Amino acid sequence: MRRLWPCLLLLVQPGCVTLWNFNQTVDDLRGRLRALEEKQAALEAAQAESQQQMGQVREEMVEATEALRAGGANLGADVDALKTEVARLKGSQEEVAWAISRQQEDLQEVRKSLDALGVPVVRLPEGVTEDRDSLFRAGQEALQKKDGPLARGLLRRFLENFPDEPRAPEAQFLLGETFFQEGKWGQAVKEYQRVHDRYKDARGAPVARALERIAECLLKQGDCAKAIGVYQYLAEFAKKGPEADRARSQIQRLRRTCKGAR
Repeated sequence: MRRLWPCLLLLVQPGCVTLWNFNQTVDDLRGRLRALEEKQAALEAAQAESQQQMGQVREEMVEATEALRAGGANLGADVDALKTEVARLKGSQEEVAWAISRQQEDLQEVRKSLDALGVPVVRLPEGVTEDRDSLFRAGQEALQKKDGPLARGLLRRFLENFPDEPRAPEAQFLLGETFFQEGKWGQAVKEYQRVHDRYKDARGAPVARALERIAECLLKQGDCAKAIGVYQYLAEFAKKGPEADRARSQIQRLRRTCKGAR
């Protein structure tokens, strides 16, 4: 059977961005992210303080109203002043809430940009630590909940901190799964191909599964000719595994239905 590895290499063509430009872009985005997070924290603190003040004013209003009813004293002016203060605090609170929503939009855009560059930027959810087991488990759970950005952040953090961990090949495969789940076929192919490129000689690595997914992504993109090439390589790579059997079956099917297939 002819060697098909060159076909696989051509699936992902690198861009023309230099390493210096890439690092500069990442540094700029990370700096902007830190600034936005600090500003958001300040706004959230202001919002909490405003809510506390409003609660205190409301308690004073209740007390003043009860005193007015019980004692019949002329507290109308005080009550009116308290109502005015509540209205002011409510307006201030609405302004802070609007500013926080704008900050969250900006933060989301920066995080999306870093996610697209493959940079592990994520706030660890409550209860998740930098421990390898905690990160890996949280990444799996986020994927199951279809929270792709969170899953990618956790899995990339795991791979960055523990590149030689036995579960690193599986974490890399799950990265591809996050994009596959979202229908982002081209990005999924890049992550799956890294499973092959980095771990093809590692015992137990999900390389055959990754190759099968690459072929599926190519079919989703309408490129059945390349998909056949990947299936042929998979059949040779996996030999007697279930993925190889499925690959041979797919080759036969696609040769009947794919125009230009050989």
